[in-house]
Amino acid sequence: MIKQAAALILIRDSGKGLEVCMLRRVETSGFAAGAYVFPGGAVDEQDGFLADKDVCIHAENSDESLHVYKVAALRETLEEAGILAASMKAGEQISDASRHKLHQGEVSFETLLRDNDAKINLDEVVFYDHWITPEGAPKRFDTRFFISAASSQHRIMHDNKETDSSCWTLPKDILALYEQGDVKLMPVTHVQLKRLSKFDCVNEVLSLAATRKTIPVTEPIMNRGQNGKPVSVTIHLIEGTVEYPVFQKRSKV
Repeated sequence: MIKQAAALILIRDSGKGLEVCMLRRVETSGFAAGAYVFPGGAVDEQDGFLADKDVCIHAENSDESLHVYKVAALRETLEEAGILAASMKAGEQISDASRHKLHQGEVSFETLLRDNDAKINLDEVVFYDHWITPEGAPKRFDTRFFISAASSQHRIMHDNKETDSSCWTLPKDILALYEQGDVKLMPVTHVQLKRLSKFDCVNEVLSLAATRKTIPVTEPIMNRGQNGKPVSVTIHLIEGTVEYPVFQKRSKV
């Protein structure tokens, strides 16, 4: 079964260059254990209902088919990173207590927004990429990736439940750590970071993303060894074809 999912790539300008929000998944996670990832997760039924409420702002001509995924990406980012992205109030912070209640299912995303007199602008969440986990993987996701600008006032607060570490980092810096074996990255995350490493500022990324009218679906292909076990994935990208070893836990974290 393939689950619908959404992820948000949060970027901001800094004195060192373009930074991206990253979270490390706990080693006990059933998916991407110990890997640094972007905030995201499965689409919830309530995400679709919220997209039609007055707490969500969007242009009349916006693509309504993407609204549910944008809401899911924003909700997951708040749950996992403690950041309410695309808020109508720049840099708005939600209390950790409210975020915890949302994560535990004690309050809905709509209730949290209304209680904090907050609204989200879906037009500030730009559709950026679309990947489907390869056939044969133990867990499969049909994931839409979005990109959005973060405020310098936003601070990350990982949840210590699904994630145990967080940071704002230059893409090139975390890629270097990956090459040294000091951090783990899923292939899709590595690809996105490689792309982001070519940009100097937020406006460059958002300007390019806004011009992309068609987003092709990337579907990695699982390669198996003589024993039938997965050994690598082949991915056909616009930059060319690449191959990654199957994601495994490493000794270094």
